[in-house]
Amino acid sequence: MPRFPQPGVAAALDGADPAERAWRRAGLGVCGLMLAVHLVGALNSPGWPDFWRDAYWATAIAHGERFPLAGPPIYGLFELGPWWFYLLALPVHVGGVLGAMLCVQALAAAKYFLAWRLGTRLGGARLGLAFAASLVLCGWSVVPLIFSSHTAVVETTLLLLAFAAWRCDRAPSAANAAVFGLAAAAALHAHPGTLGEIACAAGWLLWRRRSSATLLRLALAAAIVALALLPPWLDRDGLAEAALKPAAAYLGSDVGVHAPTRIPRAVAGIVLGGAWWGLLLMTPWPFAVVAAAWLAFAACVVVAVVAAARRGADMRRLRRLGAGALAVFAIEIAFEIALRPITPMWMVSACLPPLAFALAIGWYGALGARRRAVRALGCAALGVYVALGLAPFSLMLRDLASARQMVGANPMMDVAENGLRYEKVPVPFYPIRKIARLGTELCGEATLHARLAAVVEATFGSTVRAACGHWPTLRYAGTGGGAHLAGLLPRAAAASGVEPARVVAGMALYERVVPIAPAAGSTWRAPRRAQVTPDSAPGPAARADYAFRAGGGDAVVVTNRLGAAAPMTIEAAEAGAAPAALRADDGGSRVYVCAACAADAEVDWHLRLVGIAANLDVIVLPSAQHASAASAR
Repeated sequence: MPRFPQPGVAAALDGADPAERAWRRAGLGVCGLMLAVHLVGALNSPGWPDFWRDAYWATAIAHGERFPLAGPPIYGLFELGPWWFYLLALPVHVGGVLGAMLCVQALAAAKYFLAWRLGTRLGGARLGLAFAASLVLCGWSVVPLIFSSHTAVVETTLLLLAFAAWRCDRAPSAANAAVFGLAAAAALHAHPGTLGEIACAAGWLLWRRRSSATLLRLALAAAIVALALLPPWLDRDGLAEAALKPAAAYLGSDVGVHAPTRIPRAVAGIVLGGAWWGLLLMTPWPFAVVAAAWLAFAACVVVAVVAAARRGADMRRLRRLGAGALAVFAIEIAFEIALRPITPMWMVSACLPPLAFALAIGWYGALGARRRAVRALGCAALGVYVALGLAPFSLMLRDLASARQMVGANPMMDVAENGLRYEKVPVPFYPIRKIARLGTELCGEATLHARLAAVVEATFGSTVRAACGHWPTLRYAGTGGGAHLAGLLPRAAAASGVEPARVVAGMALYERVVPIAPAAGSTWRAPRRAQVTPDSAPGPAARADYAFRAGGGDAVVVTNRLGAAAPMTIEAAEAGAAPAALRADDGGSRVYVCAACAADAEVDWHLRLVGIAANLDVIVLPSAQHASAASAR
């Protein structure tokens, strides 16, 4: 394998060639565009359960309250080091949870700049543009915005690892070996699924310089990785061993399940399937437009593959590098498939940099072709490729009333699954920029209800700590005494017909609340080690019947606060012995009214639900007419 950079690349790097300067500007333009998309998407992201866990621990560290030795748990087997929590503590201290989300997305978008720089080092500014643009892989490029936790920086850390390996090859030294070890540790803490590529990088360095000195440098790097993973093992008292899956059970039931048949399906899902679900589920386009866009994406990939065969000494060298990248891609896929019986989306990120680099070789060839028509085709195909890669980001850039999901398939949890049909489901969309602003309303003691309770409970109280200077003294649902505060999203509030006391950050807040069930609810509790979601009541779902009286103009709101624990089914909702009218359903809260009742009448209500009763929240929002009638009586 030739050393790099090659002759002529140095001139490209200092911008002596006008064409190279144009490619450089285009490459930086792609990087800047993707950084802006990630940051805007961060403001509109509702957060992911793992992010809220990260935000809690980072908030506790930022305020000097807790200093964990353990980091995020991985598949219930072990815990990573705490470095991700400490990394987020600084942006949390400066900008609260919103600062943490912006930091995560800035780090995720750094992959484009790293790809541009690495490509420029290897083959000039044209390859830098091609590599950065190739990472805008339709469907997959939006995954870090959906799963906004440590897995969002997998690609960034792997590109850092590639840079570190390049430095070790160019200038072997203990210092560069230490940098390689730090990059490997960062990649492992982004996700242990990167171990396959770390092994490939170490093996490549050993193959390049087969000597005892190389082994010693790699041993130094391995020692750094081991030290980075050590802290959780120094604090076993805070973790119940029963919380971890036994290694024997994992090896016996999860490793290598149906790997020979799953590998080709995973390859198809990564290369072309991601674009299908990205366009089908994350854009508002009609099915015919989605199908046409997917065919256009596939055609762009074909253009890159064909162009990779272009003649020329530079292409022969780059094809060898591309072949090495595809070998790493194959090894990484086999490793990922072997780890678990399913391959969720966040594990696929480790496969994307080598795939994107292989595609970049093709774009490089097309953009540098001698024939003007071929160059024009290459520019057009790359432009369409990037545009289609941007399309799924629209999911995170707009407010949602509903989202699409595949019928009979869930590619988010297993990339091998796919389907041709989708259905729309309501979603309780409420972005983090609004969640952060809501914290100032929750500094006192209160019992929260409806969508407000579900939103705040999911954050582990981090937004309240940032806004109020203390952890919340809040309760979630329940009929106890004290102040009660309910919140509904705008569509549900408008549908209820009941005027809120005020609207803060798009959340309609109600101070006059009549709680019906459950009796106790739950109080704010700091999460335990390895805990990802708020505590839910244990046990299976069961039928619950509620009978109560309300005014004819009142609204009844039924919320499943912790829907991930168990779904909620409403078998019957009756007002005055007639079916009540369902006026709003945001995927978590349902608003019922008595459409045929007089506003000042007294109405007997009956609800029959199936769910875990302690996780539910049933309230009445009294109308102004009912309140006036009650005062007159």
